[in-house]
Amino acid sequence: MTTLRGVLTGLVGGAAGTLAMGQYWTKIAPLVQPQSAPPEKGPDKHSIAPLGQVHQPGESSTAALGRLGYEALKGKPPRSDRLKNDLSEGVHWGMGLLSGAAFGAVAAPPSALGGLGLGAAFGAGLWALMDEGVVPLLGLQDGPGAGNARGHLNRLGAHVFYGAALGLSAWALGRALSGDQ
Repeated sequence: MTTLRGVLTGLVGGAAGTLAMGQYWTKIAPLVQPQSAPPEKGPDKHSIAPLGQVHQPGESSTAALGRLGYEALKGKPPRSDRLKNDLSEGVHWGMGLLSGAAFGAVAAPPSALGGLGLGAAFGAGLWALMDEGVVPLLGLQDGPGAGNARGHLNRLGAHVFYGAALGLSAWALGRALSGDQ
């Protein structure tokens, strides 16, 4: 498979993975960790960000990044909750698609099971590197010491679901495009 074809199958797989992650948060996450109390107000006591916290209390990392991007472009914060939600979704989908493209550029799953396994491992790696490392270091979410084990487990589960759907979708599309039926 060419790199371009891999990137394209990864983009499609990234979309499938992002949809799967959304379903995880809707259907499975509440079973792992029921809705908790509202977040504390004030600075993050568990911050590992060298330049400080940039997310607001209770704001997700995707919402924070969407807000910061909007402020950089418009010079003012987004006002409506709908716009804030749309910006957060845009960041979430952008990350899902770009991660999928990266996966597709380097991985060509040899089988459905291989796609599932490689994708799940990729998703777990994204969780470890990005969700537990880079994002808190940038101050976009609380540090790894915040929250509880169930919260971390939920985020890992969501990323594994993302990766599994990504890998399986990329494998299926790659197979369909190559004519191996």
